[in-house]
Amino acid sequence: MQNYKEAVARLVSLSNLETPWRGSLESLQGSLTRTKQLLTKLENPERQLKFIHVTGTSGKGSVTNLIHEMLLADKRKVASYTSPHTTTFLERFRVNDKLVDPKLLVQAIELVIAGYEVHLVEGRQALSYFELATVVALVAFVMAGVEWCVLEVGLGGRWDSTNVIPKKEVAVITNIGLDHTDLLGNTVEEIAQEKVGIVTGRCAVISGVDQPNIRETIRDVATEKKASVKFVEAPNGDHRLHNALMATAAAQAVGVKIDAIERALKMTRGLPCRFEIIGHEPLVIIDGAHNDAKMKGTANLLKSMKQGKIHVIFGCKKGKDAESMLKSIMPLAEVIHTTRYRSGYGAPENPATLSKMIPKNKRGRCWLFADEALQFVLGEAKTSDTVLITGSLYLAGELRTHWVSEESIVKKQSSQVKN
Repeated sequence: MQNYKEAVARLVSLSNLETPWRGSLESLQGSLTRTKQLLTKLENPERQLKFIHVTGTSGKGSVTNLIHEMLLADKRKVASYTSPHTTTFLERFRVNDKLVDPKLLVQAIELVIAGYEVHLVEGRQALSYFELATVVALVAFVMAGVEWCVLEVGLGGRWDSTNVIPKKEVAVITNIGLDHTDLLGNTVEEIAQEKVGIVTGRCAVISGVDQPNIRETIRDVATEKKASVKFVEAPNGDHRLHNALMATAAAQAVGVKIDAIERALKMTRGLPCRFEIIGHEPLVIIDGAHNDAKMKGTANLLKSMKQGKIHVIFGCKKGKDAESMLKSIMPLAEVIHTTRYRSGYGAPENPATLSKMIPKNKRGRCWLFADEALQFVLGEAKTSDTVLITGSLYLAGELRTHWVSEESIVKKQSSQVKN
């Protein structure tokens, strides 16, 4: 455990060399160049894998997980890379039926750091934390001997460091809405241009987009790149079923047999902090919904399984549309407490600011420390009630440690809990 923690701490510490890139579109657009340069120093591990690339405003983590399960059920050696992690860095890297071996990850990190030293000595630009993590993933997956890799985009698509891969078999665009407008554009149309940027050549394009004009944009790019396109409808607005259907289409595009897909759908367990039931009496649900579209999905699921009074612990990143998110869950909530996460990329919104967005008849306490909010709410809720922790994956992951520790995840190479 100590070697793993030390290696991760060494890697994370390197992020203080780079200028905060989110404030600069120009720096974001240099991401691919920086990442390619470092991968070249490491003998281009990305050339040894087959890729399925996944982007979208919401659902991309779940779709990535489902595709992984389907490839695994078809007896393929597969890895997947997702972000952010909820509790520990290891959770970003999955190899076959477990998280990556911590010892192997340590070796990959040290190889990347050694290459990075040469990269910097040669006078090249420093990489961001996410860019370094992407390189670690590609190195680790080759070391693990997998054939397939399912990559989740970190931000947008066109300039995201995951788009460094030379060829992809499938490009998945789950949906497109307003998010990260500071970098991707102020309209859905502008954001679509960035996300469809993962279509870089001939491949199968699978999309859950429903806006006619955005579908046309995807078709135009696919035609230009000689890629095929399949649009997947959302039955009755059920986002979970929609995710499963998109993953199925992606898996079929690479020849996964239908019986393997059916097995995977029966066996697949959800990702941590994605409407995860982690406690009972009271029922505790941890959900990292962090935009309006995700929160509407959370509210719909909550309606279908409402148990007792609903106590909400809410915190989000500064700059998010907190009012819209709160409006989605407000009709269901008995009381909403506001708080913040301790650490994560980007500052949290002030809990006092969030509290003012909530009507007085539903306004709970404003907490500076999320663990204190959790202890209070668990003490107040009856065994027949429901506690919902939401608004941010960082907040969800922080409070999840009340039930699942970092040490247990690393030891088991699994984030899953039994319910």
